[in-house]
Amino acid sequence: MSILRMLKTLITVKGLEVLLLGKEVNMPGGVNLGVVVDIRKELSRDKIWMVISNQGRESRIPIEQIVSVTNKVVLFDDLSASLAVSKNPT
Repeated sequence: MSILRMLKTLITVKGLEVLLLGKEVNMPGGVNLGVVVDIRKELSRDKIWMVISNQGRESRIPIEQIVSVTNKVVLFDDLSASLAVSKNPT
């Protein structure tokens, strides 16, 4: 991975931390998944995840699932497949 690409990813992560931390995460139907507690990066694959906490249980969701961010984060409807893959109690 090039240094420029890594730097771009790190800058993006910092911006996402400011934008997303502490916001509720909802599905389009209004189902609340929890609150964003952390942003994690995987530089080797150029992936960024938001860590959602709901009553002490954490799950990771790729930021590509975000539809909109206002006072809450809204995700795509087809999230169930990605949640099954990305659930991680780290």
